[in-house]
Amino acid sequence: MRIGNRLHQLRQSKSIGLKPLAKKIGVDRSYLSRIESNHVQPSEQIIRKLARSLGCDEAELMLLANRVPPTWRTAIKKAPQHTASIIRDSLTTSAKNGNGHADLLHSNGENAVGLEESVNGKTRRKSPAGISTNDLVFSAHIGTNDELFPAILSLYVKPGSTVADVTYGKGVFWKQVPPEKYKLLATDLSEGADCRSLPYKDSSLDCVVLDPPYMHTPGGTAHVGHQNFEGYYGNNRAANGSGKKYHEAVLDLYFVAGEEASRVLRGEGIFIVKCADEVCANRQRLTHVELINQYAQNGFIIEDLFVLLRRNRPGVSRMMRQMHARKNHSYFLVFRKSNGKTRWTGSKWLSSSR
Repeated sequence: MRIGNRLHQLRQSKSIGLKPLAKKIGVDRSYLSRIESNHVQPSEQIIRKLARSLGCDEAELMLLANRVPPTWRTAIKKAPQHTASIIRDSLTTSAKNGNGHADLLHSNGENAVGLEESVNGKTRRKSPAGISTNDLVFSAHIGTNDELFPAILSLYVKPGSTVADVTYGKGVFWKQVPPEKYKLLATDLSEGADCRSLPYKDSSLDCVVLDPPYMHTPGGTAHVGHQNFEGYYGNNRAANGSGKKYHEAVLDLYFVAGEEASRVLRGEGIFIVKCADEVCANRQRLTHVELINQYAQNGFIIEDLFVLLRRNRPGVSRMMRQMHARKNHSYFLVFRKSNGKTRWTGSKWLSSSR
C-alpha cells in the first residue's frame, strides 16, 4: 500500500471530505487530491498534520511515503547494526510465513527504510532514492502566462529571493504566485521605470523578469488592444532613441535590457525573459535564437526554454496568400548569470516544498 491509498482509506472511514481536510491542514484541495492519487509525495510537515487530523500513526504514514520517521532516526544512528538485524530477522520470518515482504515493503518493491536486506541467503540492494512520478514541470504548456510562470519560478528561483519584474504591467505573471513567497520589486515603463536603466545597485538582485512588448506594429489596427512596441517605444520612428526601427528596435530593447539585468544580478542570478518570434518584412526572425546568442556575450548561460501555446486559434483581419506559418506560441527563456566555470545544480529546495 502507498500513502495516497492509505490516506484515502482513513479519510473515507472518518467521512471527511477532501475540501475540509485540505483546509484543516492548510493546503489546496487539488494538492491533497494529488497526494491521494500518489502523484506527489507530501513533506514531513504535511504528513504530521495529516496524522493529527486523521488520528493515525505518524510513523506509519512516514514509512508509506518512503521516509524514515524522525523519532526513529536517532535510534537507528545509535545502533545501526542492531536495527538492521531486527529488520532482517523480521523479513526472514515474513518470508517463511509466506507473506513475502509485505510487512515492510510497499507494493512498488521499495524498502521503507532503505537498508540492505538479506532474505533466504540472497542479498537485496538498497533502494534508489526518489520516487516514480509524472508530476513534473514540462517544457511545453498549453494555456496562459499566469499558469506557467509559477512553475518556472519553482524550478529556478528559491523562495524568499529578491525578484525584480522590470516590465510588471498589470502583474499578470504573478496572479497565481503567493505574495509572501518572494520579495517582489515591481516596476514598469508606464510608471517611469525603464528596464534599460534600473534603479538598483550592482549585483543586488537574485532574479530579473523581462517581458517587454515583443513585436513591432505594422500599422493600421492589426494590434489594437495588444501590448506592442509602438505605443511604448515608438519603434516605427527613428527618433525612438536607438536609431533603429521595426524588429531591429525590438532586439535593441532586449539587448540593452539584458546588459542592465547583468549589472543588477548577483553571480548565479536568474534572468527570465518572455519573447516571441515574428515575421518582419516577409523575413523570418527567430527572436529567441537571436536573444540566446546575444545574451551569451553578457555572461548569461541558457538553462531552459519553455514553449507556451495559445488555447485559441489566432486569425488575421484579412489574408490574400499565406507565406509563413501563423505563430501561436511564445517562449520563456531562463538564463543564469555565470562566470562560465559553474553549472546549474538544480532546485535543492523543491523536493522539500512539493
